Amino acid sequence: MQLSNFILHNDILLIHADINGNDYVFTVKWKTLQNKKGGEWELKSYLNNSNGKKDLTEQQLTAFINRINPTWDWEKDQQQILNAIKND
Repeated sequence: MQLSNFILHNDILLIHADINGNDYVFTVKWKTLQNKKGGEWELKSYLNNSNGKKDLTEQQLTAFINRINPTWDWEKDQQQILNAIKND
């Protein structure tokens, strides 16, 4: 999976992706998590640029979302920042 041409407008992100030799366009929206730090991208729409169809499997869509979503450990990052400030 090759990702390219990222276009961000407010909380909407347009992404071009090459999946198995086919060109796809995805639209995702940033969703802030309740009672947690951070957020995640939520798939809003996609299509195959070659034929205009939605022809990806659920597994392929999940792989795409997992690829673009952050995997940060917010608590660990915050602790490392505090440690760095303390040690300065």
